[in-house]
Order: sequence, then C-alpha cells, then structure tokens
Amino acid sequence: MKILIIDDSLLDRKLLMNVLKKAGFNHEILQAANGEDGVKLMYEHMDEIGLIFLDWQMPNMDGIEVLLLTRTIPGIRDIPVIMVTASGSEANKKVAWDANPDLAGYVVKPFTAATLIRTVEPYLK
Repeated sequence: MKILIIDDSLLDRKLLMNVLKKAGFNHEILQAANGEDGVKLMYEHMDEIGLIFLDWQMPNMDGIEVLLLTRTIPGIRDIPVIMVTASGSEANKKVAWDANPDLAGYVVKPFTAATLIRTVEPYLK
C-alpha cells in the first residue's frame, strides 16, 4: 500500500514522512506539491494508494476542490483522506466535512506526532 501526501510545502511533506517512518509505518510515499499533481498521481496509482494526506491551501487546485473531485471518481472515492491543514476553524472543518462526509480525519497544523499517529492508525495496518 502507498500513501499519497498532497501539500505545497516540502517541509510539511517531509515532516509527515518522518513522523510516519518513526512510528514504524514503512509504506511507499508518493508526493504532490499541488492538487492537480495529486489528482494525477491518484489516477496513476489508484489501485495502490491506501491513504491520502491533503493540505487545504495550495496553488492550482486547493484541498477542497480535490475532496470534491475525489468523491466522484470510482476507484478513488473509497481511499481514506485525512486533511492536514493550518485551516483549523470550526467553519473550515465544516466546509471540509461537507465536501466529503467520509473524511477520515482532520489534523490541524502544527500537530503533534501523537495526534497524527492516532488519526492514521486505523488506516495503516
């Protein structure tokens, strides 16, 4: 199983990868620096991706646009998505949950390793 991280911040992508590896999750990780590239990777690897981390604020296609799109694509719509974003207001959380009621989690940056691991454990076995 592969993990896809879609975030325009290289530093945030590296942080996610380090937290996952230190916790013992040694899955192959794919990276995209914006929503458009992330969607392309989803299509290319849809049978292999088991979890997606998705930032909200990105160029070209933001995280909400990605969420809305993924809900319409067979083979992709069932992949668990965890938002990892600095957009932590209750209003923003509602927007994300409305875009995808099956959202696997919503983690606000900055996050602790423990918070992230608790959120991903059900999906990374």
